[in-house]
Amino acid sequence: MSNKQVKLKHIQDSAKLYHYTKSSGISGILQSKCFWATKSDFLNDPREFSYIKNIIRSVCRDTIKKDMWREMFLEDVLEESILLSGGKNKEYFVLSFSNCRDSITMWSEFGNKTGYNIGLDSHRIIERIEENNTIEYHGFVLYEPEEQKRAVKRIFDRSIPEEMQMSFEELIEAGAKDRNNADYQKMCRKFQRITAVYAMFFKHSAFKEEQEYRFIFKRKKETEVLYREKDGFIIPYIEIQLSDSLLPVQEIMVAPKNHVDLAKKGMEYMLKEKGYEVEVYLSKIHLRY
Repeated sequence: MSNKQVKLKHIQDSAKLYHYTKSSGISGILQSKCFWATKSDFLNDPREFSYIKNIIRSVCRDTIKKDMWREMFLEDVLEESILLSGGKNKEYFVLSFSNCRDSITMWSEFGNKTGYNIGLDSHRIIERIEENNTIEYHGFVLYEPEEQKRAVKRIFDRSIPEEMQMSFEELIEAGAKDRNNADYQKMCRKFQRITAVYAMFFKHSAFKEEQEYRFIFKRKKETEVLYREKDGFIIPYIEIQLSDSLLPVQEIMVAPKNHVDLAKKGMEYMLKEKGYEVEVYLSKIHLRY
């Protein structure tokens, strides 16, 4: 159900998607034709999935006028465990790209300022991912609070009424009379499922320079979960394996802190050896320290 109800902006076919990675990561990606998708509640900012709770509360203040009804609804839908995991009894894994070619924020977060940035043909990389994997959702991360509020408001105004053939007001009133009312409980579950997905695409506006584009994958029974270490703790991830042909790489960029001749020269040599004929560029960002 939520596939149809979650509205995301997709990247244009003619655009590029950029994957920032550490020096050790780019060799592995080009060699194995494989990306790593991180378990949704282990992403870089642990506050990401709590952020949507503030958006939901704000929309509810404008939508549900009776204080008792509003508090009842919020108590029934704002379960941290569901928002964090992407939905009840589901496990989602996130693969991140960017629409920004040369971002100091992205270099700092993903490339550690000494990594590389792989520029990929957006249309072809999506096709390649879909050959061997099921993409549950993909689209741009939403950073603007007003845009986020409109997405949540749409659930009240359109998604729930269209699915249940009852207005949101009727369902809330039914819940106020009997909190165990079947229609009210069903509506709460639907709201949770949709907002649990939006939680993976809502971020604070302070991060908007990242211009992040996310792919979401749902863990299947046969999917093997692997583990990597970061900053002293364990992070679960899954492999997003692509077919063995060359990736649709259009360019490579060297991180701003890596401007030694060997960084560019070594990458050019590796690309040539692996059959890629693409340009290697140096970041235009200048660091002062």
